[in-house]
Amino acid sequence: MKNNLAIQTNSSEQEDSSLSVAYKKTTHADNVVSELEITTTETINPASRQRGSKKKTEKFYRQLVPVKIYDELPVLEDAIRPYIKGYKTVYLLEMISIIAWHIRKDDGVARLQMDFLKKQVPQGDKYMKGLISNKIVIRTGQPIKGDKCYEYSFTPKYQSKYIEVPLVDMKLVRRLDLLYSKIERENTKKIWGHSRQKEFLKQITIDAGFNEFLKSRWTGNINQYNNIKASATRLLRKRYFCTIDDTSRRFHSNVTNMSKDLRPFLRVNGQPLVNIDIKNSQPYLSTLLLTHPEKVVGFVIDDKLDRLLKTIKIPKSRDIAHYIDLVTSGGIYEYLMAEFSKKGLIMDRKETKKQVLRILFARNREPKDEINLQARSIFMKIFPNVHQVFFRIRGPMREKKYLNSHNKCVTFRRFAILLQRIESKLVLDVIMKRVYKELPGVFVLTIHDSILTVNDREVVDSIFKIMEEELEKFVGFTPTIKIEGFCEGN
Repeated sequence: MKNNLAIQTNSSEQEDSSLSVAYKKTTHADNVVSELEITTTETINPASRQRGSKKKTEKFYRQLVPVKIYDELPVLEDAIRPYIKGYKTVYLLEMISIIAWHIRKDDGVARLQMDFLKKQVPQGDKYMKGLISNKIVIRTGQPIKGDKCYEYSFTPKYQSKYIEVPLVDMKLVRRLDLLYSKIERENTKKIWGHSRQKEFLKQITIDAGFNEFLKSRWTGNINQYNNIKASATRLLRKRYFCTIDDTSRRFHSNVTNMSKDLRPFLRVNGQPLVNIDIKNSQPYLSTLLLTHPEKVVGFVIDDKLDRLLKTIKIPKSRDIAHYIDLVTSGGIYEYLMAEFSKKGLIMDRKETKKQVLRILFARNREPKDEINLQARSIFMKIFPNVHQVFFRIRGPMREKKYLNSHNKCVTFRRFAILLQRIESKLVLDVIMKRVYKELPGVFVLTIHDSILTVNDREVVDSIFKIMEEELEKFVGFTPTIKIEGFCEGN
């Protein structure tokens, strides 16, 4: 049942008092917005009517809070309130919500800078200190200015499914709107030349059916449930995110950070979307290093790798030809899955892909993980010359020039970064520009090595053809491209 909690007051003191009473007198079951109604609603500001001015709409947002924290909120507040002058319940919940929004699906932590937190929540450092000292939140890691920040996560006691709480403090809403508008303007500068993707992103909606899917599919996996819920709610809340990182030059957005399980529920004008994906794109692009390494010199980010690619001699061997044949046909993971199985390493395709990418891009040392050690040994026996070329491209284990600010070697990452930069150039600057020219106005959004578009046969076929032609022209081999989600007749 939807809770229309809309408290309108004339002073911040009254507003805070009303909020505290509302939160304390209700349980999460009473105060949680129905999942099917995760939308940004609007209300008319009564003060504007009294002044006889034009109507002004204010947005009501939702905060995401682990249900176990929400159920114990009165007790937690009693422990934290005495230490914060001008304490507000809504500020505490927003701090919790920020952590919930930013927890990463890969490692389960939120990397947050304190300056960023304080810009969102007044006295944010004090609220965070209260959450940590009361063992609601765990803080780990060691911050390094300009390089690394603290990592935050909820303690095991409070790890639970997220619920949505209405954010009705309009002063905080306006503060957040101003902050995120500024961030959006700064990110717009970073995506110069690719701003059309941002406009397309704003056209996306989410089919309400995803809620039933979420309830039925992820009943036991809390982390996956929360990740999908946070991704969906962020999009429905119209909190758009677009940027291009300086290292890989990849385009990042709400959709690139979204779980694949949510993509089938994305809609544009009520219609489902289709994903056109370059199959095993990183291994596919790695064939350039085995055929024409000098061709990718322009994508290199350090001088030593530049010189290596200009002078390296690639042997003509059967294992290199075999590797190229497998990755261009899209069967590298299936082949290695079978080879691993012969040696007693039983794993599915997802795990095989994970192990292969670790073999290709991990640092040049003996793996500590026993499974990866065995997998690497098998790979080296099947593809000895491939391994030797990639070993040289990854670079030495430690070299002073390539140590980062906290003395950790980053040289080995240059191989993965190189392939990502090649991919970004081909997808963003070659393929997408041709799509814009040949299919003007058609919805297209990149997800790194794939393109999301409308469920239209003519459009899908045209984009497929463009991707195939441009990739073959640059790489020298026809790629395997997979179409996901196409429904004939839609």
